[in-house]
Amino acid sequence: MGGGLFGKPFQLNIKCIIFSLIIMSLFLYKPNLQTNLGLYSTLFIVFVISYVVMAWYDYFYDCQNLPLKRGKMSVTGLFKPPIYSKEQLSPDTHSANKKLIIYTSHILLIVPLLLYIAIYKNKINPITYPLVAVLAVFTLLYHSMHLIYNSH
Repeated sequence: MGGGLFGKPFQLNIKCIIFSLIIMSLFLYKPNLQTNLGLYSTLFIVFVISYVVMAWYDYFYDCQNLPLKRGKMSVTGLFKPPIYSKEQLSPDTHSANKKLIIYTSHILLIVPLLLYIAIYKNKINPITYPLVAVLAVFTLLYHSMHLIYNSH
């Protein structure tokens, strides 16, 4: 699971991301919002809440598949459960230059691609666009935060 609480490294949990996307997709089955801003804002909030709920599930049921880990930075870290042990502190193994390359490439390559798909909507299921747009914005914010933090 990801962290960010008390200066510990971030650890991504694909299970929480997939769970969050499923929850967002279920919401899109019958959205009743009139504006794109309202829809995208609601999807972002649904993603964050479902991600944090999955973290608490892992915490209460002692999930052994992907143990709860903590990182230095996290948007949702303040709302997540505490760690069990020192083994859950993820070591930061990337150099500053490697982090710079990772975050910059995500911001310059992946985010524009996701936004292009979301904006130009060619022959894709309409439910896909808001999901991709919210993920693009979330990716931009997350990697921008890391890029700024690691450049100082």
